[in-house]
Amino acid sequence: MAECVDADTETQRKLIELFIGKQMRKGETWYLIDTNWFKAFRRYVGIYDIWETVDKQDDYPGPIDNSSLFNEDGSIRELLTDGLDYVLVPKDAWELLVKWYGTINTNTAIPRQVVEYGLFVKHYKAEVYLQHLRFCKNFKKETEVSQEVSKTHTIGYIEKLMRKTYGISNNEEVRLWTCFDPNSCDELTKPEETVQDIGFYQNQILVIETKSSDRNWLRSYRSSYFRSTRFNPDRNPADSKASPGLCGLCNMGNTCFMNSVLQCMSNCPPITNFFLSDEHLNELNEENPLGMRGEIAKSFGDLMKTMWSGKHAYTMPRNFKLQVGKFAPQFSGYQQHDAQELLTFLLDGLHEDLNRIKKKPYIELQDSSGRPDKEIASEAWENYRKRNDSVIVDFFHGLLKSTVVCPDCDKVSITFDPFCYLSLPLPTKKEKALEVLLFHYDPVLKPTHYTVFVPKRGLIKDLVSNVGRLSGVPSDHLIVTDVTKCHFHKFFASNDPVEEIKDKDVIYIYEIPLSNNTNVIIPVILWEAAGKQLFNYEQLFGDPLLIAAPRKDCTYDVLYQIIIHKLRRCLRMPDDNSSWWVSKSKISNADLTFTDKDDEESLANENDRSCTDENEEKGGDSSIRRKLFSICLITEGSKECMKLHNDGNQLQFPKYMGESFIALRWSQDARKRFFSVKSLRDTEDQSYRNNLQVIKLRDCIELYTTREKLGANDAWYCPKCKKHQQATKKFDLWSLPRILIIHLKRFVYNRYRSDKVDRTVNYPLGGLDMSDYVINKSEPEVIYDLIGVCNHYGGMAGGHYTAFCINQNDQRWHLFDDNAVNPINEQDVISNAAYVLFYMRRNTSNEKMELN
Repeated sequence: MAECVDADTETQRKLIELFIGKQMRKGETWYLIDTNWFKAFRRYVGIYDIWETVDKQDDYPGPIDNSSLFNEDGSIRELLTDGLDYVLVPKDAWELLVKWYGTINTNTAIPRQVVEYGLFVKHYKAEVYLQHLRFCKNFKKETEVSQEVSKTHTIGYIEKLMRKTYGISNNEEVRLWTCFDPNSCDELTKPEETVQDIGFYQNQILVIETKSSDRNWLRSYRSSYFRSTRFNPDRNPADSKASPGLCGLCNMGNTCFMNSVLQCMSNCPPITNFFLSDEHLNELNEENPLGMRGEIAKSFGDLMKTMWSGKHAYTMPRNFKLQVGKFAPQFSGYQQHDAQELLTFLLDGLHEDLNRIKKKPYIELQDSSGRPDKEIASEAWENYRKRNDSVIVDFFHGLLKSTVVCPDCDKVSITFDPFCYLSLPLPTKKEKALEVLLFHYDPVLKPTHYTVFVPKRGLIKDLVSNVGRLSGVPSDHLIVTDVTKCHFHKFFASNDPVEEIKDKDVIYIYEIPLSNNTNVIIPVILWEAAGKQLFNYEQLFGDPLLIAAPRKDCTYDVLYQIIIHKLRRCLRMPDDNSSWWVSKSKISNADLTFTDKDDEESLANENDRSCTDENEEKGGDSSIRRKLFSICLITEGSKECMKLHNDGNQLQFPKYMGESFIALRWSQDARKRFFSVKSLRDTEDQSYRNNLQVIKLRDCIELYTTREKLGANDAWYCPKCKKHQQATKKFDLWSLPRILIIHLKRFVYNRYRSDKVDRTVNYPLGGLDMSDYVINKSEPEVIYDLIGVCNHYGGMAGGHYTAFCINQNDQRWHLFDDNAVNPINEQDVISNAAYVLFYMRRNTSNEKMELN
């Protein structure tokens, strides 16, 4: 194919640059292009990344070739990575590229719709992989057809597609079903719902049903379809490894949030034993208008029996999910939801389904009126139990004391309210804590560690100012850097935002002389290489340096001595009798072994001597001091390595720091013998970085019980002042339940932004003593052991849920990740993903909780 003549490369570059970085919008069509072809096109028209070296214009890229993105059968390869395997361009850009270069064949185009994603924060991305569905007619397996659809397609569209597939006229009456097993099929009745709304999972079965010749529906015959499918529990290949309670739960789309909660509840021994013994069937309250006609309790009990039967390694909680969707429409479909919200619904639903109170009496609330706390608390709990009495109340409910004080009249209102979990805030600050290592200009001084607090919206100059105040070093003598894998990744400018620094980074700050025209600041890295190896970032070691070299009269020897002086804290210099020093009389000895070829060349050069023995000055035998390393100059953005020579001439340095850097080339032998300090990033500062992100569970509890002033939108109505007041409010723990659920409020919302706090909360696995926080001193021992953790991985836009639970039979911790169940080490149970904690009080029994 001849080169395109429609537009020259300059015009092409300008047009395509308009689309680079363009934001996706819902409903747009974007196209996949093979990354290698697109890179070749960019270079051809002169679009380069900042790190790319421009030598000459690259060759013509040829027609668009996407063959690497397809399997042999023409389907899209799995696990393709954006940026590595393909790039996405909007429709207008694709059409221009096709116009200019053409395609290798007619099947090259890969259009994809932009769809909306996100649980908490909406965002848009191209749907690279379509949804695989299995179509079937009238529940007959032989009619099965595989089909790909978009998450944006509606049930109405799918019905038309199925009618076309099976030749069913538009006038014929049909019903659509989504099927999971022989006993679970849902009719799809809302044609406007999309695939994403419903949450179909991969290879979901959809059945289109027609009427028989006698005008009856055929659904009663559907069971024949499933006799040989993977939904038959008798064919579960993993069942031979099943154990009671170690039963995974299949993910039906995005239902990991539900699975993690169910696993934690399943591993609360008193609750599980209650349902396994069928006690729940004796306590069903099917007439409770606040309940779910007993359906939630029955489906939960059935699921517990399956999970603890020891017959299945995993099961599909289809019926339980169906019942939840019936009574809580927000959980219908198979989209991702918040696990804590589902847990709240489940606890409330089980309580109302199992409430032993058939007729709730009316109870008039009384004011505290200065009465003793114990009297008010006892009254509040008794009144609550007159209306609420269930196994959930027995084990999960405690009592909170709330104290509200009016700021004008000092009116004090005290109430006692039941709770079934504690939602603890995580300590957050308007400041950002950064870990800093300050490298002093005096090389003898060990780098100093500081924890520095700066405004989250602050600038690098704020960080420098604080470090200068703590260290006594003038701020204009400090340079802030980002060190990655033993080399300088970035030098920060004073007006760069602090937000560019990642929370887990340790910042290297270097003290340097005041900048002037007499010296130049040069980055120096340490490189271990053997023989004639080319420069490689993977061979770097130690902490990089910043040295101040004179702009004038800086020879090789001068630079070498400056570097040796700067490294003195890290070096073990050879003594006068060391074999490292070589006698001049032995240089020509053929048996002399040098570390590498470069050392031999340097010894042969009379000028390559940094110093000599006193014997030489006195005319005696002399020794040439071999260099510990050679010095190379490397241009930024390139791996080209230019060795500097000791020819006595003045060295030329770049005008600006960062345009190039020096690499000290060490032999393996020299590094082993004379370099003695590891990188601080790998040793001392590791604990600093770990501790920076850790919050103690006690910190969260203390924050929860701290007195706070109510906001204007949460004002309290003062009965004495007869108006709403921004009163102060304080929570105290009066009595705690046998199973204590702690919700860590990782998701933070305000009017400007939403965020997730990923800091690790250090919670004890055993021996959580809550006695310091319970103000009712008559409360029995309140020491708890951890039995379950609901984890959330990811950010505000969604993520994945798992559970850590301890099995009551083998007393071992296990990871429950949807249908997979695996044992884990106890030390792995604490992580920054912990979202909901389940603690059980020691010596917990089946007795009801009574206030003393």
